Amino acid sequence: MNPFTDQTTQQVHQIGERELISRLSRWLGDVSPPPPRGIGDDAAELGVSVEKLIATKDALVYSKHFDDDTDPALVGAKLLKRNLSDLAAMGAAPLHALLACLLPPSTSLSWLRGFFSGLRSCASEYGVQLVGGDISSSIKDLAFTLTLLGEAPETSLTRKTGHAGDTIWVTGDLGGSILGKHLSFRPRLAEGKWLANSPSVSSGMDLSDGLATDLIHLCPESCQVELDTDAIPISKDAQTLSQKSLKPPIWHALTDGEDYELLFTVRSEDNSPEFIQEWAAQFETKATCIGKVITQRSAQEATIHYHGSYAPTREENGYEHFR
Repeated sequence: MNPFTDQTTQQVHQIGERELISRLSRWLGDVSPPPPRGIGDDAAELGVSVEKLIATKDALVYSKHFDDDTDPALVGAKLLKRNLSDLAAMGAAPLHALLACLLPPSTSLSWLRGFFSGLRSCASEYGVQLVGGDISSSIKDLAFTLTLLGEAPETSLTRKTGHAGDTIWVTGDLGGSILGKHLSFRPRLAEGKWLANSPSVSSGMDLSDGLATDLIHLCPESCQVELDTDAIPISKDAQTLSQKSLKPPIWHALTDGEDYELLFTVRSEDNSPEFIQEWAAQFETKATCIGKVITQRSAQEATIHYHGSYAPTREENGYEHFR
């Protein structure tokens, strides 16, 4: 559905900011509490009694993250779920969200209502309260940013805190997300919380830019990564996409991005069969060991040493902004 309309009576600029805020408050329903704890005041007063908060922020931009073929409800849900995946990576539990909307004058009220419908459903499902934000007109760019606050676990799961000898694991299957998973994924909140509370787990993050890129971000200082390409769990969508791209499925698993799975390391002293047994007792989501952290051989940037039947070139990396 195109987010813009030529029918002036259905454009946001026809109703003004105050009426738009009134409507979106109705569209959000009970996931947006009344002021001063929600929309309607200069800022929200939050009744938060936790020792530590985790904060994350993400954005969606028209023609980059969604297009005319995307259901606006899925756009709204994706914006929140991207942030939820960041919380899952650290083992945090979601609490409150702030939303900023950049809207061209011709933005369709119908499209916008669909967007907020998806956002409301997702917020309700995951127990998130949308407590405020901002609306601004823009010249032509349609974009949204969302800030999400969550309750931190006793010990948050962070990047680069693994050690040489630790094994590398990933949840789910990878690759081919453009065929649907980038919209339909479920943030691994329960899995992330369990990992953060497990003494066996030494570091973690979520997979958003592709395994080949995100592995470097996970790799601790003075270490490198040994990756078994034959062990990487490849999705059916990656298999399908490879038939069109003429690239092997493993290429898509390494580079496609937007998998929103969890990538983590398990301490070297913890026996892998015992760890996977504990995991399987908790979750239907599969976890796969795909490699190992090793000592860096020379004073250079962290790199990936590929083992298995597929060895990608240096150019085969995941997503990076501005490249």
